[in-house]
Amino acid sequence: MDNVSSPPVYLRFIKFSILLIFAIPSTFCSIYIIYSSIRYPSIRQHFYYETLIFLSFLVLLKLIFNISVSLSYYARGYILPQTVSFCHFWQYVDYTSNGCIIWCNAIFTIERYILVFYPHYLRSKRQKLILHYLPIFISNLYLIIFYIYSILIFPCENSNEYDRELCGNACIDASWSLSTFDWLFNLLLPIFVIIFGSSILLLRVIWARRKMQRNLRNWSKNWKMIVQLLGIALMYTIVWLPLSVVSLIATFTSSQSLESIDENYLYYLTYLADLSIPIITFIFAPEINHRIRRGQVQPTPTCMASGKTN
Repeated sequence: MDNVSSPPVYLRFIKFSILLIFAIPSTFCSIYIIYSSIRYPSIRQHFYYETLIFLSFLVLLKLIFNISVSLSYYARGYILPQTVSFCHFWQYVDYTSNGCIIWCNAIFTIERYILVFYPHYLRSKRQKLILHYLPIFISNLYLIIFYIYSILIFPCENSNEYDRELCGNACIDASWSLSTFDWLFNLLLPIFVIIFGSSILLLRVIWARRKMQRNLRNWSKNWKMIVQLLGIALMYTIVWLPLSVVSLIATFTSSQSLESIDENYLYYLTYLADLSIPIITFIFAPEINHRIRRGQVQPTPTCMASGKTN
């Protein structure tokens, strides 16, 4: 994307305003979700919240180390500090946070499907280790190592452009094979899992709705999990589907106009999709948000079943 110019002032102002509108509630929701998970053990006892809590933590890290820099760039029109090391840091944080959040969402999608239709596969500690903790740990570790090599170690002669977002091209963009693998495997594959998996889950729930509604307690819990997933999946579909199509065409045709649309408009929307995760989690997580609505802590069914009543 060497010939892609920096965005005009009006576009930076629009991006700054929209990003700030999303960043403020996302920060509040992320902090409150993490605080609630630490403060109230009853929330941690709900296994199906663990991935959402971890996703909120990843989004909070992205807000601190990535979104804050983007807001500074949109406000000024240039990068500060203007050093090679800072550009590499920003690029690394951006690529890694994107990959980790997307892969965790893909794992979250698969987990929701298992929890709704095959909950017995996630009951024992060994099953949770194999199907929940190891996939999250391995995928995040892989992405951290991959981007350390492809952005910080991989040799390239890219010149940093301090008036462009992410300082222009990262070193990974200097290698067609490396950047194509990153785009297809690290991004498009989990995006496909999110969109396709959510669609299959929704269709199967509609098909088996009457049977599932016979058990009202399980139906209520499953429906909450489904709504949380579909809210996130809808945002990712709206943002990533056009981005994926345009980027694939640009990758194989070397179209500068498509690359400009990709960088100046579509890639920016991925920030909004990520920032929406804590907001959606907060809205559709009654075990968390009822403490704000009612201003007090109330016993959950889990606590009551274990005899933790007043």
